[in-house]
Formats: sequence, C-alpha cells, structure tokens
Amino acid sequence: MPPDAAQPRNKTGFPGATVAATVFRGWNALRLANGLVEAGIVPEIGGRVMAFNLGDYVFLWVNPALEGQLFSPEENQGDGSLGAWKNYGGAKTWPAPQGWSSDDEWHGPPDPVLDTGRYTVEVAAERGGAATVRLKSPADPRTGVSITRQFTLRPNQARAVLHLEMKNESDRPRRWALWEVVQVDATRRTDLGETHNDQAWVYVPANPESVFPGGYHVIFGADDNPQWQRMGGLIAAQYRYQVGKIAVDSRAGWVAFVNQASGFAFIQRFQYLPGEPYPDGGATVECWTTGLGAPVGNLDYARNPQYHLEAEVLGPLRLMQPGEAQSFDIEWCACRCPGPIVNITEAGATHAPLTTEPEGSALRLRGMYGVFEPGTVRLAWLDAAGIELAAETLGPAHPLEVLRVDVVREAPKEWESVELALAGDVGVLDRLTRHL
Repeated sequence: MPPDAAQPRNKTGFPGATVAATVFRGWNALRLANGLVEAGIVPEIGGRVMAFNLGDYVFLWVNPALEGQLFSPEENQGDGSLGAWKNYGGAKTWPAPQGWSSDDEWHGPPDPVLDTGRYTVEVAAERGGAATVRLKSPADPRTGVSITRQFTLRPNQARAVLHLEMKNESDRPRRWALWEVVQVDATRRTDLGETHNDQAWVYVPANPESVFPGGYHVIFGADDNPQWQRMGGLIAAQYRYQVGKIAVDSRAGWVAFVNQASGFAFIQRFQYLPGEPYPDGGATVECWTTGLGAPVGNLDYARNPQYHLEAEVLGPLRLMQPGEAQSFDIEWCACRCPGPIVNITEAGATHAPLTTEPEGSALRLRGMYGVFEPGTVRLAWLDAAGIELAAETLGPAHPLEVLRVDVVREAPKEWESVELALAGDVGVLDRLTRHL
C-alpha cells in the first residue's frame, strides 16, 4: 500500500502517524495509521487493539458474533464460566498467573473490569510525527489493580510500541505479572465457507537450558498434540484446529506468527529479564489454540467454531506495595517473510540466514528476510576488529516485500565478517562470521 499523499509528512518526506475517532465494526474506536500499518483500538471493550494491518493484510481475529456489541458488567461476568466470556478477539492485557485455587490467581476470563470493562481515554494525540493512544481500566476489586495500555505508532515503520502499566490500587501488597494476549486470525476462507488455516504457525526460540522437557510445557490439552513441534532451535506450533496450550521459557525476547500461505508475519519483541520470576513455571511466551478436543470448561469449540490462535507474552512476577506500579514494553512488528522465522533483529526477520559459497574466485551470498520499515539494504565487509573494509548498497527493501539476497562478490582479503543492514542506522539484519 503506497503512502497516502493526504497524510501530514515529516521532514523525511514520509507520512506522519495519525490518530482519529472512527467506528470499527460497530464500536466507537480510535484509528491510528502511518501509510504502512493501521491499528484500531476500542476503549469500551477492555481497551483492546482490535485491528493491526500491514497494507491490506489483517492480522488480528475479531469475533463476528460479537461485532459492535456492548454488555453490562453483570452480563460480562455471567455465571463466571468460560462459556459466559465475551471473547471479542484482538489484543488485551490480563494479570498472571491465571487460576481459581486462591486469590493470588486471576479467576478469568470472564472478567467484567480488566478484560471487558470500559477503559477511559487519557491520551489520543499526535506528537513529533508519532500517534499515541493511552487507555486506563477501572480499578479491579478482585485483583486490586488497574491496567494502563499505551499504543504508539511512529512514522514510516511497520511497527508499534505497546507500553503496559499495572498499579496496585488496593490497601495490601499484590503480586502479579503483566500478560499480553494477542488473538491472531487463523481462518481460511473458501468458496465453501470458513475453516482453519493449517498454514498458520507460531515460532518461539527454545531455551537451551529450559526447565521444561523438550523446551515447552503442555498447560492444557493432549500431551501428544501434533501441533507442538521442536524444530531445531525453535519451538513451533502449527495450527491444526486442536485445542491446547503450551508454555515456553524462552529467553530470546520474541515470538513470531507467520501465515505461510501468504508470507505475512507478525512479531512481538520484548525484554527478557534474567533473575526475575515468571508465571507458570518460568514462562515468557505461551501459545493457545482453539479447536477440537476436550471442552474447556463449558466451552466446546466443536459447537462454536472459532479459528484463531493466541501468541501470548508474559512479563515478570512483581510484588507491588499499595500505590506502587510496574511496567512492561512490547514492540509489534510486521513484514512479509516466509516461515520458519529463525531470528529477529531491530531491523527485521530472518527466514534463511546469510550463507557464502565459493563461485570461482568470488563468493556467492544468499539469505531471505523481512524488514520492518522501508529502506536501503547495505552490504559491508569487516575485519577482525570490526573495521569496515568495503561496503555497497544492494537496493531497496520494503515491509510488503520479501527481501531475497543472492549476489556474487569479490571479498576483501582480510575480511572476518560480512553483514546486512538497513542504511541510516536502522539496524543490522544479519551478520556472518568467517570460518577459516
């Protein structure tokens, strides 16, 4: 999607990000856009981000049965069972750990305050080319906390920053983690109707020192669920419409969703904090899939088909004294990149890492990537001290296009590493060290 010429432009000539009131599928909403990505936020249903699109591609799942609907707190709570939950879709923030055995666990969903309550809009503004929306929940008497969600979209980037805050509004200490739950659309639409998309995948780097056998722990569903796979250094989940959930104690700080039917990828980047406790035995990432199998409480997906999966990011468990708060940042990124995705940097995603092979007296370099903002790809040869020996521009790159590198070059004699980067200090995409 080319930049919209009607949008305000910053000094680089690219459109600035904008925020405006709109109606999204029947709800009052706020629309943020920058010519590359578009986001839709609905304050009145738990402050959810209900849309995050790269060009025309829609990443987030929206429950068609609930479009435009609002309910009272009593209706949102219902009988307290999962079947009463108003699962709108999109992305929302919950407290972790989840459970029903004590008051130190969050007994949801349903939850009429943090999950589906009316969040107030504290900020909806454009500053310095960026657009920001800041929302706050009511104080929740059950957990003792309020949650603030701040979403910022910058110009000329296929990414956004989600800043989460949790404050102890009660009169006693509370111990919770911030837990971001993103429901990604995994629907395959055909002339015969809708079904699940078995080309929907989630990838998480495995922890080589994982406390979980095989690198992950099955929280719900069959232990032998074929969706969960170990793929080299990755934990992978292929959506096969089987209900289940796993926890991964990854330390890499990212989780990627890829629709391999189209090559569109959605990535969440976050900071792992070593030494701090995490919920569910040390989980930093969890993946939930809807589908066939054992009913989840009184919710049976065989009778209520919903084709989505969840890519969930968890912050550390922290004790908050009355009036104290904690925060956690997650960066959302989007691009075209085939799966599996094996690495993420500040500049983009890697499907096929950079390789070299002799071709006559030269070297052939190959790799495949996705980038998080438009730019120019730069190839540089470095010596053992990291000093640049030679460099050149390979050409343009764009988030809506897969970046395929396949070039033959004469390498400088003293080279020790070669790197690909987006020019202008955007960041390094990949770096290969020479093996003599």
